[in-house]
Amino acid sequence: MPGTLLFGIDVESASPASVGVAQWGTVLFEQLETPVTYYVTGSTLQAYPEAFQEVDSNPWVEVQSHTYNHLLLKTVLVQVPPGKVVHNSTDWFMQRGGSVAEVEEDLTRCQELWERVLGRRATALTGPWCYYRGLGDRPDLLEIVCGLGFRALRCWGRDERDGQPTPLEWQPFFYRVQGFPEALEIMAHDYQDDFYWRMFVQPGPEDTYLEHLKTVADRVARDDLVWSMASHDHGCDTSEGFAQKGDWWREILEYAKGLGIRCLSVSQYYDERLKEEQEQG
Repeated sequence: MPGTLLFGIDVESASPASVGVAQWGTVLFEQLETPVTYYVTGSTLQAYPEAFQEVDSNPWVEVQSHTYNHLLLKTVLVQVPPGKVVHNSTDWFMQRGGSVAEVEEDLTRCQELWERVLGRRATALTGPWCYYRGLGDRPDLLEIVCGLGFRALRCWGRDERDGQPTPLEWQPFFYRVQGFPEALEIMAHDYQDDFYWRMFVQPGPEDTYLEHLKTVADRVARDDLVWSMASHDHGCDTSEGFAQKGDWWREILEYAKGLGIRCLSVSQYYDERLKEEQEQG
């Protein structure tokens, strides 16, 4: 089997850009017949409930959680690579995470909203900004997250300097050693979007994100890896803005599928991995 691609889009802006992804993005993934996961903030779902109720009924797109208010679950402390500028910093950059109480309040509010609007709880969660080691060093947060019903977590999305790319060598795993054997970390590999690639790589004028992604896909197919690819709703408030992302979404998915890489939603992948774990005892 030449690899697996899990494509997750953070729909977080609670703006017309979120509606653009709900509308044009869903049409795109229907056309491609490719499963995708939208990680939606509660504030976005609250603002546009009808749009995401319609998305949630689509067989190709599943709606999962990105917290309620885009609250960081952990603090991010980036050691900026020499010669680079990251978030306007050249040495260190910090984005503070929420307290334990704030995290519990936010995620509880999120699940209550999911039940009201979509008639179910979210089972997958992306941690805003993502973190080195995911929640592996925070069993207190895992207890809250798992207690609220989240099982597939996309929280590990940074390297040991809290930067990017997240190496493909780091593959999905269950949080068994922390005491949560049914919680699966699926990662957010490589760069979390095109703008992060530009930020950390500072590419030349002839370099393109699509060509970079194709090299990632080649490796995933060659080494039979799981690739959790991320993007965002940023800039998708107009058809022209959506096309700037939608075009590379289409091209990389078609390219990956042409290599034989299979595409799954996060729930499909989680169910598969859990079954394997249970069969192995």
